[in-house]
Amino acid sequence: MRKRDIVLMAYNNLWRRKARTVLTCLGVLIGTASIIVMLSIGIGFKQTMERDMARWGSLNIIRIHPGMSYDEYGNPSGEEHRLNDDTVSELKNIPGVVAVSPAFQVHGEARLGRKNGWLDIVGVDLDTLEDLEFSVSDGRLPTAEERFTIVAGSQVINNFWDERASRMGGFHQGPPPEQDPSELLNQRISVSIFNQSNPEKRKNYNFMVVGILDEKNMEHAWQVFGSLDDIKRIHEFMVKESSGSGAASSGGMITMSRVVPMEKSVSSKRRSKMEDTRNDYNFILVRTKDVAQTKKVSAELRERGYNAYSMADSLEGIEKISKTIQAVLGGIGSITLFVAFIGITNTMIMSIYERTREIGIMKVIGASFADVKALFLAEASLIGLIGGALGLAFSYLVSAIINEITAEYMQSGMMGAGPPGNISVIPVWLAAFAVVFAILIGLGSGLYPANRAIKLSPIVAIRNE
Repeated sequence: MRKRDIVLMAYNNLWRRKARTVLTCLGVLIGTASIIVMLSIGIGFKQTMERDMARWGSLNIIRIHPGMSYDEYGNPSGEEHRLNDDTVSELKNIPGVVAVSPAFQVHGEARLGRKNGWLDIVGVDLDTLEDLEFSVSDGRLPTAEERFTIVAGSQVINNFWDERASRMGGFHQGPPPEQDPSELLNQRISVSIFNQSNPEKRKNYNFMVVGILDEKNMEHAWQVFGSLDDIKRIHEFMVKESSGSGAASSGGMITMSRVVPMEKSVSSKRRSKMEDTRNDYNFILVRTKDVAQTKKVSAELRERGYNAYSMADSLEGIEKISKTIQAVLGGIGSITLFVAFIGITNTMIMSIYERTREIGIMKVIGASFADVKALFLAEASLIGLIGGALGLAFSYLVSAIINEITAEYMQSGMMGAGPPGNISVIPVWLAAFAVVFAILIGLGSGLYPANRAIKLSPIVAIRNE
């Protein structure tokens, strides 16, 4: 028999018993939909967590601070890994790294018109801003040809307040209200920078705000970014003659707190080392190709002795939780599909009892054992295909309802930050897998009935009434 004839005969045989076929397909539909919806919730959970994490820091950016290597007993081995030009060159040669920018970080009291405040200023290589995923909502990014131009985070405006407007009776009336970030655009900010060894010694610097960063990455929301060369000179003033104060540090944050001078007995060797390291970079930003490379490079840097951190490092825990959720939910859905498997098997066995005479006639007129087996397998596979396709369509409907309900719930204030994501996500691979799996379930459930059919004796089958 031709394959086309077998498929057509199988289709006609199924609809000779419409009610039983519909009920069997309904079991496959429910089983397929259960697995798809359950797994889609686990996938949606993972994507939602990744989206929320990406708002607080790029998943492709690694922040590197000085570090120390340790032996198996936890004791320091070798010298501290510094952040200098040699380190930058080393990082650029690591496979998977797209962009590298050293950074200096300084703090100072600031003034914006009548408003007072403070400013956290980071100097980076301006040529790498776009590669480091900086983008603006207003204005533009500063260029390397300019001096003392900065781009401000979306929350920097809230670092300033009008003391005369915020005081009443000599007392502050709580935190100032949220302000529009675009108010900073094209404004000049005056910043007072103090020398760490002599807080009474300070310099004033004027910066022009040429752009406002968007809110895609909240990690930069409270900082401003300018030229590495400009901030380096400011940093040099801050740490100048600070070898006796212990305040200079090549890594971490530099605070504006008053520094207690070191004892005069500091050795010349230690003073020389501090002089050598005080102009090292505060940290280095590294951008990789994708999240997988971020995890790999971040782990490699930690093995080399650097302190490296990325938001992608936190994804491992999320992925484990997501896989656990998918396994549990998928297991629950698979129980329903297993019941459908039994239903298809039962339907095909009942079909054999009802069509015993027909099977005998097919064998007598020349149908081979392979043809009879193919016919029953085709019928079982068609049940799986029809039930799987309808289950997929039903899954999209259920997923849309779930997302609609959860979206209203999250928008009511629970999630707060940004537009809500879908809690149920059905990717293309899951849809294709579900339909193919349903067909395989049908094919598997038809094996026993098909083998039973080919074992029937033609003579006995024909005599059967």
